[in-house]
Amino acid sequence: MTVLRHPLSGATYRLRDDGLVEVENNGLSGVFSFEGRHHAGSLRQADPHMLLWIAGPQLPARHNVRRNR
Repeated sequence: MTVLRHPLSGATYRLRDDGLVEVENNGLSGVFSFEGRHHAGSLRQADPHMLLWIAGPQLPARHNVRRNR
């Protein structure tokens, strides 16, 4: 399971198996799509860049190659 912590707010962004992101911050939690749409929970806003980073479209594995030149 992929989990990221926001560097400024300290919020936790957790990728769920269904592709949605669960965000926890200051005792509140919410569920969002990578596009920022709120799906559930009392937390109604999240950082759109973090949502996209953790759950947005990913490059195919063949493009995720580090090349030393």
